[in-house]
Amino acid sequence: MTAETLNFGPEWLRALSRGGSVTSPPPSPAMPKSKLADYRYGREEMLALYVKDNKIPEDMQDKEFAAILQEEPQQPLALVPLTEEEQRHPIFL
Repeated sequence: MTAETLNFGPEWLRALSRGGSVTSPPPSPAMPKSKLADYRYGREEMLALYVKDNKIPEDMQDKEFAAILQEEPQQPLALVPLTEEEQRHPIFL
């Protein structure tokens, strides 16, 4: 059996091994392109929404929500500076 009769891998990859040029593989037929979410927010946009002095809305200050509410909201972790230990050992991140 010669190497030419063996056809392993997709055609675009075999073309590369024969010296052909392909800029990128064709899209996979098994994976249809999915539509991205209409409302996507990056890190900076989400952090910009944080307001330190916001208070709990009055309509949530009843016994129903008392178990899950805190007087002072927690700061986003992205705004909390790293400790010396976390800076020395980035594996904790």
